[in-house]
Amino acid sequence: MNKNNQLSKDTFKLIFVLFVVVLSILPFATAFNEFLTRIVENTGFYKGIQNILIPYMSHLTSGILNLLPGLEVKVFPYGVIVNGTDIKITWNCLGWQSFLLFFASLLVGLRGNYSRPSKIQALVFGLLGTFFINIFRMVFTAALVGWWRGLFVILFHNYFSAFLTIGFLIFFWWFSYSFVLEARQN
Repeated sequence: MNKNNQLSKDTFKLIFVLFVVVLSILPFATAFNEFLTRIVENTGFYKGIQNILIPYMSHLTSGILNLLPGLEVKVFPYGVIVNGTDIKITWNCLGWQSFLLFFASLLVGLRGNYSRPSKIQALVFGLLGTFFINIFRMVFTAALVGWWRGLFVILFHNYFSAFLTIGFLIFFWWFSYSFVLEARQN
């Protein structure tokens, strides 16, 4: 086994262990996330994101929701109305936590003797994947509100979405090590 393959396997194991740790502290992280959210909201730093991105994301979410059966969807600038229920989308719904986990995993995952083009490909793949996971999470949460409401929606919104992100990141690193990252030619 060559040195890069062993480093890839060791790095993947380290990332997997880090994700296990993240999952084990998820309840505390969720509470801490709420605390950080309140701090940011009190400073007003979020207003630019809120005013620029949220109307766009509301339309994107609405467009996808309109493709699903059993949902009557309308859009308003800061959210969607699904089967008569207002669902407000805020800056905090955009998945900054997923991107934070993705970028943290890059610090560990891109160590090694990989070519610059393959690192850029992995980065772009990871960014797009994280973006689409967040879109899926927002659409699925809104669809659940329209279909069922109740405790399951809250559990999905607060916890299962973190599992989605971690599941994607595990897939991302497996895929990157298997098919994207190439050893740098010296």
